[in-house]
Amino acid sequence: MDPSALSEEVDLGSHEQAELGYNPGAGWNLVWQDEFDGTAVNGNNWTVLTSNWDPVTNNCNFGTGELEFPRAQNVTVGGGKLVITAERTSDNPVDSRCTGYGARSFYSGRLHTKGKVERQYGKVAASIKIPSGYGMWPAFWTLGANVSNVGWPSSGEIDILEWHSNEPTWMKSATHWYNGGQADWGTGQSGGYNLADSFHTYEVEWTASSMVFRLDGQRVGATYYHNETEFQQPHYLILNLAMGGNWYGNPSPASIALPAGTRKTMEVEWVRWYQQGGSSGVSLTNPGFESDMTGWATWSPNGTEAADFSETYNGGRSGAYHLTHWSASPFEVWTYQTRTGLATGNYKVRAWVRKGGGFDIARLQAKTCGSCGPVFTNLGTYGNWTLVETPAIYVSGGTLELGFHTRAGVGNSANFIHMDDVELIRL
Repeated sequence: MDPSALSEEVDLGSHEQAELGYNPGAGWNLVWQDEFDGTAVNGNNWTVLTSNWDPVTNNCNFGTGELEFPRAQNVTVGGGKLVITAERTSDNPVDSRCTGYGARSFYSGRLHTKGKVERQYGKVAASIKIPSGYGMWPAFWTLGANVSNVGWPSSGEIDILEWHSNEPTWMKSATHWYNGGQADWGTGQSGGYNLADSFHTYEVEWTASSMVFRLDGQRVGATYYHNETEFQQPHYLILNLAMGGNWYGNPSPASIALPAGTRKTMEVEWVRWYQQGGSSGVSLTNPGFESDMTGWATWSPNGTEAADFSETYNGGRSGAYHLTHWSASPFEVWTYQTRTGLATGNYKVRAWVRKGGGFDIARLQAKTCGSCGPVFTNLGTYGNWTLVETPAIYVSGGTLELGFHTRAGVGNSANFIHMDDVELIRL
């Protein structure tokens, strides 16, 4: 039987739904969202691709042999939805950087949040309606924010949703990373009905040690337990509607179920990113560094305390000021605040960070006493303000030191770290 006929001839039922309510569950706070309430794509959140050459990953056809040519007019916002439209074309579009790959047979859309929304951990969810038909390859996924520097798969990839017409009842999820070569893990679950042509919620719950993928709030297959560095760093989001490609065995354009003169759409009602935890009930002093260094102490082993200071250069994440660790000479500083009287339990520290250049140590960290070992998150390179958080730390004695530890063994005036809006979260 022609595989392209499977989803067309067999009635697998449907699960029609209006816009879905969504509850992330107790302990999850919404930290970013796009509800697509406007009349155009929000450029503060998304970059829309305009050809089959990807300037972030520097490849053609996205490394998967897809048949579409993304363009801006096929990505629209209206009626409270983002709409990615696919259509067959006889225009034979070609990007001059991809001439060796041949003309594309379809127009479609692809957009991402690289450099605009990059986060680490949390619950990432979206309400999406995917199109039916052979060759449709809608996807909601992430890539490590360092992909331009380290390449794929060393950046890491988290596929929250992929859909294949040969198994139309299934939500497919996967991860990819580098382990002496490409390494892969995958899971999925059938909803018992064709997922296409109606809205469903797709999500991943991502922590430092595990990922759980869910369809319509239900657990999807196995839990992915991990400790790969690719998944201990910020990722950015991608939405796209692909045609054909290697997942379909590189079919011919003629076999794709999208006749000339017709259109198919991938519609998105919202995308949301949640972080775990709530207010600790303990306010930090001067968390945005608007009052110079009030409330913050500095330790240095070598007399370089002056390398940390509050400033307005390049603006704060909120307000005018932020903390900076910078010097043209080698330095090491630990900028911290000590909180006492904390209730026994697990805590995390969150902060917004921008960083460029190389450092021997660059950490957001917390510890329960001055001589105790810290929990910490190594700070990557962030061109824009990026929310980072420490792993959980158990506080039993009521005291926590929290802040930033940075060391540069070689002086370089181009290196900098900006930090702002520090928050203590109780889990």
